[in-house]
Amino acid sequence: MNRPVVYFVPPDRALEGIGLMLERSGFLRRLKPKKKLGLKVHFGESGNSNHLDPKFVRAAAIAASFHNLQPVAIETTALYRGKRQNAASHVALAKEHGFGMENTLTPIEILDGDHGEKYYEVRLDSEKVPVARLAQGLRLYQYLINMAHFKGHFVTGFGGVLKNLSMGLAAKAGKLEMHSHSRPYVEAEHCVSCGTCVEYCPVQAINFVQYVAQIGRSCNGCGGCLAVCPQGAIRIKWNAASGTIQTKMAEYARAVLKDREAFHFNFLLRITPNCDCYPQTERPVTPDIGVCASEDPVACEQAAYERVKAHIDRLYPHLGPEAVMEAAERLGIGTREHVVEEL
Repeated sequence: MNRPVVYFVPPDRALEGIGLMLERSGFLRRLKPKKKLGLKVHFGESGNSNHLDPKFVRAAAIAASFHNLQPVAIETTALYRGKRQNAASHVALAKEHGFGMENTLTPIEILDGDHGEKYYEVRLDSEKVPVARLAQGLRLYQYLINMAHFKGHFVTGFGGVLKNLSMGLAAKAGKLEMHSHSRPYVEAEHCVSCGTCVEYCPVQAINFVQYVAQIGRSCNGCGGCLAVCPQGAIRIKWNAASGTIQTKMAEYARAVLKDREAFHFNFLLRITPNCDCYPQTERPVTPDIGVCASEDPVACEQAAYERVKAHIDRLYPHLGPEAVMEAAERLGIGTREHVVEEL
C-alpha cells in the first residue's frame, strides 16, 4: 500500500507554503470550478490571541481563486457562554480578530444557525455514535480545506485536524453528545467557594450546597469549569472520559468527511497548553515548528503529533492522546503510516 504524503514547511515559510502545498498535492485542480469551498477555521476566543493568523486564510483563499472556486470561512457556535455562543456575536468576534473579508478575502458563515440549533443527521454503523448531528449549513459544502491550529487540550491531550472537523463542524447537539462522558465533579476539600465556576457555567448547572460547589444533572459536559477553577478543585475521570470522547470525535470526523473532498493543514505555530476556546492568551510550550498538510487527515495528525509528543506527554501524562488517531484509522478515515515531503 502506498503511504500518503504529508507535506511540511518550516515556520519561516509557513505563509508561502499554503499555496505551495495545495498546488503540489493537486487537490484544487481536481475540484469542479465555481463551487463553494469551505475553509474551516477557529476564529479564536475573546481574550485569547493565540488563534490562527488570518493571513493563512487569505493565502488559502487566493490559491482557491486561481482555480475559480468560491472560498468561504466556515465555523459553528460554541457550547459554552461567551461571544461564540451565537452566530451574530461570533461573526463580530471573528472580524475583531482580523477575519473580515478585507483581510481574508472570504465571507464568514456560521453553519449551525443563530444559536447552534440547526443540524442534519448522518447515520453511522456505530454503537457509540449511531447518528451524527452536523451543522445544517455544511450540506452546501462538498469541498473543504481544514485549517487547524494544533495545540494542547486538557481532555484529549491535543487538538488538531480531527478535532477541527468533529467538534468544529458538529451542531451543538453533536458537541453535547461528544462531551457527554466528560461530566466533572468537585472535590469538596479543595473548593474555596470563590464562585468562578458558577459564574462561568453556560447552562447554570453549578450551585453552592453548604459553601461547596455542586455540579447538577443539567451539566452538558463542556468541561470549561475544569479550566477556569483557580483551585483545581474540579476533576474528571480522565481515562474513561478522554478515550470515549476521542472515539466519538473520530466518528464525527468520519461523518463530516463522508462524500466530501478535503485537504488538511495542521499549523504547529504558537502551540499552547489549552485550546483556542480558552478565554486567555497562554505562553507557547515550544518554539514554532512549522506546518503539516495532507489529503489524509490521520497521517496529517500523526505527523504533527510526532513533532510535539514530548511536550504533550509532559503537559498531560494522565491522558492517552493517540486514541483519536487509532480510532480514526480503525474507521478507515486514513492511516498513521506516511511519508514526509519537505518543501
